[in-house]
Amino acid sequence: MRFAHRQGLIVLAAAAMLAAAPAHAGGATYTMPVRAQVINGCTVNALPLVFNIPVPTNLNVDSSTTITIACTPNIPFTLDIDTGLYANGINRRVFNAAVNAYINYDVYKDPPRSQVWGTGGAKNVAGNSGITGVVVLPVYGRVASSKTLKAGSYRDTLTVTISF
Repeated sequence: MRFAHRQGLIVLAAAAMLAAAPAHAGGATYTMPVRAQVINGCTVNALPLVFNIPVPTNLNVDSSTTITIACTPNIPFTLDIDTGLYANGINRRVFNAAVNAYINYDVYKDPPRSQVWGTGGAKNVAGNSGITGVVVLPVYGRVASSKTLKAGSYRDTLTVTISF
């Protein structure tokens, strides 16, 4: 009996020691590396080019708009404009389905409208996004004079492509 009593006291003492000892939760730490890499990139946005053509007219009808480029700063780029949905060879045309008619037009890089803006080589525009990364480029449009235009709404879509 004495042995059992002693064993009971040992168990009670051990339980008291466990109860008195602070509980330790498991844990570990690790340092996590964090990195960021800025990737060169550009976006392009173009406002509509709108011609208001009086009929009949003996004069060229000019219009202008802008293309805005937003890039990572100091990125060299080239900007191309295709010939549109209704081109006839290299001639850009707007189309009116209701009267089944086309009107020739073109887009230019310069105010006198002597440098056609197109795709590749001397027809594209080369530049650099500069310190701000934002470049606004003017686009100059022209419809040649014509006395045989049919009244109505004409449309085309040009694709503007930036390469950087």
